[in-house]
Amino acid sequence: KQPLTLEHSGEKTMSDIFPGDYAAEEIGIFWDIEQCKIPDELNAGEVLNRVRSSLSSFGHHGPVSISGYGDMTGHEFPSEGIKLNHFPAGEMYARHTKMLEDIIAWSAEHPKPSTLMLIVGDISDDFVEVVQLLKSKKNYHVIVIHPGDGFGSA
Repeated sequence: KQPLTLEHSGEKTMSDIFPGDYAAEEIGIFWDIEQCKIPDELNAGEVLNRVRSSLSSFGHHGPVSISGYGDMTGHEFPSEGIKLNHFPAGEMYARHTKMLEDIIAWSAEHPKPSTLMLIVGDISDDFVEVVQLLKSKKNYHVIVIHPGDGFGSA
């Protein structure tokens, strides 16, 4: 298995982030809020705005669907624009199982060319296997963001 590679502005040009038809097609964002926490100085709405703004600055102008997974206690998310999946702190197996189920369901509804963005910390071999299948069998464009990558930072 090949490791997933990080693709963001530090390593690619803007036209490489969303090549060709990918710029106008839907992007599905699956965010592990437990492992990729909201910075203390921001609220959830500000983070979502920064993600959307970053996508736009990288050349994406299509629809965006965002799903968040983790302990939502104490976070105020906007009432629309994100599908929230609450899991008590420490429920990594259940959280990642739900993320994988949602990724597979989303991919069934979104033919190529589509972009899949994972905002995750540690990922299991199951994640790698599913994402590699989507890349090879459905020609998905995949972007993986890890904590500390600075995606969406000012």
